Amino acid sequence: TPSQPAAKVYNWVGQSALPAGNPPTEGLMRISESILAASGGQLVMKANPAGSICPATEEWKNINSGVLDYCAGGGSYMSADLRFGTAFSQLPAGMPPLPNLIFHKQIGASIMNDWYVQKGYKIYDIPGGGFHGLPEIWISTNKELTGPADLNGLKMRASGDGGKVLEGMGVGTVFMPLGEIFESMQRGVIDAFECSCPAFNYSMGLHEAAKYNYMSPSRAPTEVYGFLVNIDRFNELPANLQAIVTECAQAESIKYNQMLHSRNAEALVAMAAFGNINAPLPKSIDDAFVAGAKVYYKGEMEKFPELKDYMDAYLPFAKNWGDLYGFPYTVMTSID
Repeated sequence: TPSQPAAKVYNWVGQSALPAGNPPTEGLMRISESILAASGGQLVMKANPAGSICPATEEWKNINSGVLDYCAGGGSYMSADLRFGTAFSQLPAGMPPLPNLIFHKQIGASIMNDWYVQKGYKIYDIPGGGFHGLPEIWISTNKELTGPADLNGLKMRASGDGGKVLEGMGVGTVFMPLGEIFESMQRGVIDAFECSCPAFNYSMGLHEAAKYNYMSPSRAPTEVYGFLVNIDRFNELPANLQAIVTECAQAESIKYNQMLHSRNAEALVAMAAFGNINAPLPKSIDDAFVAGAKVYYKGEMEKFPELKDYMDAYLPFAKNWGDLYGFPYTVMTSID
């Protein structure tokens, strides 16, 4: 019998928004390996760290132009062009990672993909895919906090929409690269900082910069890097390879979550052993932050229709989830 023709091999090039050794880059490499194995070598995906192919944080633009076929990026990096970017990646007072992931799979990705089409972008966000990070430490400081009044006048390294909400609470926010936090705390340039989750903070030695780590997901409940692909390249794939990409992307979102949890668990124990006081954020601060987030997002939704579309679906989903299961902290379920 005649031999069957060899299956066509597809080659994709991708890039992470962060350097080698960072979790999103690890995740992008892992998903590339999973897809290679699941496709029997038919889809070869070459993952690269930030800056290898295009400028770091501009991966989504290069997906659109066709320079890249896939990436770990988007989210907050695209918020200047598509305002839902930050809401997708790290919504202040938003839902925890699991309901946020389910929202993304059921509704959120579809809303964003519709906007990509409206804008003429050749970007496709795999529903339920991506690199879904865990909550950050709310604040690290050498000052004991008991209520919202303790934040007034505090000089804090903060960024993004969460920083805007903190400004409304009387915090003097300062932005600086992560590598400058330690020295700035030592010199008294800042009194407090937000950086990332316990594992990342510990790896940077920031447990030596502040005595208190106040824990609450409300300021940064998630840290999501999107798994974005070029829609033309995705549509070129036969149905079985499209299914493999989708299933592997969705599986990676859970693998990524598990990886970070394991590292966070170890880091928190190590921080306590060092002498850090890891305490719950006072509920009065949580509640004040959520109230401030409502005010801030009400104004933003009036200015940006794409953000309004996203939040008009997100808020009822969050309310329904809360009614069903509750939340371990105060979550924004309306802007009223």
